[in-house]
Amino acid sequence: MGHIEDELDLIDFIKNNLEFSKKWESKSTENKYVQNVLNHASKRDTGYHGEPDLIYCNDNNQLLILLENKPSVKYHVGDKKNPQPTKYAVDGIKKYLSFFMHDMLDISSENLKNWKIIGIAFSGDIFDEYNHRIDTYYVENNKLINANIHILLNESDYISLFNNNDLEEITLKVSKASKEINQKLRDIDTNNRSVLISALMIALFGKDEDAFKYKYKNLSPSDINALLPKEVEKTLKNEEVNTDKIEILKNKLSFLDDNELKNNNIIKDILDELNDNIIPLFEKKTNYDIIGKFYSEFLRYAGVTDVKKGIVLTPHHITALFADLLDELLDIGPKDIIFDPGCGTGSFLIAGMNKIDNIIEKSQLPNKKDKEEHFRKEQLLGFEKNTTMFILAMSNMLFRGDGKSNIFNIDFFSDEAIDILKKVKPTIGFINPPYAGKDNEKNPTKKEIQFLERMLDNVSKYGIIIAPMSTYFQNNDIRNRILDKHTLKYVIHMPNELFSPNASTHTAIAVFETHNPHQNKEVIFYDLKDDGFVLSKNKGRTDKYNKWESIREDLLKKLKNPDEYSDKNLLKTRINKGDEWVIYDYIETDYDNLSESDFIHSIKDNIIFNLKKDLNLLEEDIDEITLLEILNQNIE
Repeated sequence: MGHIEDELDLIDFIKNNLEFSKKWESKSTENKYVQNVLNHASKRDTGYHGEPDLIYCNDNNQLLILLENKPSVKYHVGDKKNPQPTKYAVDGIKKYLSFFMHDMLDISSENLKNWKIIGIAFSGDIFDEYNHRIDTYYVENNKLINANIHILLNESDYISLFNNNDLEEITLKVSKASKEINQKLRDIDTNNRSVLISALMIALFGKDEDAFKYKYKNLSPSDINALLPKEVEKTLKNEEVNTDKIEILKNKLSFLDDNELKNNNIIKDILDELNDNIIPLFEKKTNYDIIGKFYSEFLRYAGVTDVKKGIVLTPHHITALFADLLDELLDIGPKDIIFDPGCGTGSFLIAGMNKIDNIIEKSQLPNKKDKEEHFRKEQLLGFEKNTTMFILAMSNMLFRGDGKSNIFNIDFFSDEAIDILKKVKPTIGFINPPYAGKDNEKNPTKKEIQFLERMLDNVSKYGIIIAPMSTYFQNNDIRNRILDKHTLKYVIHMPNELFSPNASTHTAIAVFETHNPHQNKEVIFYDLKDDGFVLSKNKGRTDKYNKWESIREDLLKKLKNPDEYSDKNLLKTRINKGDEWVIYDYIETDYDNLSESDFIHSIKDNIIFNLKKDLNLLEEDIDEITLLEILNQNIE
């Protein structure tokens, strides 16, 4: 009886102190796949059913948590050499988790292979902080991993544990593969390398018995070279991609006729790497831009930084944040049409697609799979002027489950784009526009603010942009024209290091409600000085210490209810025409803890900022030596 009371205490504690979207169950679960495993999961290895003390099962998030509970800490863990699963909490939970290893799952439970499976060993009294113990384990790659977590967490924290592990795995594998592939293709032009990778991945997409991925190993290098364009065409036709788009890719593959790849095994080796280590990563449902990472790595190895080409690929946590801002603060749903007028490799479209999938899965809508498929085929729209990036987007979206049929290799400012937007009426726009455009003879790329205005004019509900700081205080005439038509809702200043190591561009996110004049309404500003990411060697910026999820939740709460928080980085104020859209113009400085060195540093920063502003250098990626030389030439 005492053990049952302990379980009730745990359930009561979880209910009152933690956040879970579903109910915890005792001994069994309604999920038939999980229960099928437990029906043969006896801790005594009898083949009969096992009964973990508590079970949490969330089908939508594909999350399973098993908890083994013992009344006293003396029954927490046994001898490692002689485990006793029926007697000790750690030994018991490890035993239960062993039945969820991939090689233990039968055909009826195979869909659990992509689930996040966690086991918690608990002993003692949850209400006595000095008299209980907690150990947490999870299943990953058919192994049992100690998470080194000794407290009970919210559901979102357990999910982020897996998300961060997934992202760590993806980052490591893509970085390793791109480095090796780049070395093999060192004699091929940088853009052609990216096109070749996309073509090889498209060719490997086929699923029929005669698919390329099953037969390339037995082909000669020259046969692979000759067959590749045909296999790409076959795959894309099967996916109902129109002929014009297929021809764009085939034309870009013409370089295959004049290189040494048909005389060696390089392409075959790359196909092995992609098939074995990269394509399986797409099964993990994340916003990580795998194709974009390849492109960035190829540019980096070629000595070209993204910002110098006007291309700044958006970090995956920021693409997800765009969708979260609408979901948490405004409105986004299965009827929306999401549009990115400069879609690059498709990362914003992927984030929007994942968000809508999530919303549909959590809803009570009938025919969920049909609705998800319809959204992917009919409710994603992307324009990309750069042909290489367009091809990357096609392959990216192909492996994400569709959407490539509504990506067009066109200029957002062309007549063709206008014609398409007359037929398709987007409701939501996301954009990270090309940076450093001047809209003149030397640099004909449109300015960021011009991309913003045109996007807002062509979406019916909301538009979100991330752009350099100069976008928010220069070009008063365009900014005023935007406020005459649309409402500025939020401005979030991003960390200075956001695009490191590829760029040192200072940026901010702005959220607009479209076709509703601003009329001096209040705007909520937030200065996000730190997103928790750190720069790691060969990985770029990563969420190494798992900080982003809590930072994101805190940001969304404060934006949603700014009046409830006292935070010097949070501000709500009225914005009129002619005002700058920058928090620093309105926020009060806290002088209480200001030291002399802080004062001097701030003055220097301010002087440099204003000089760079006057010289139109704010969005330029230049080192300190070059900056000093420029300043010396322009200051008497």
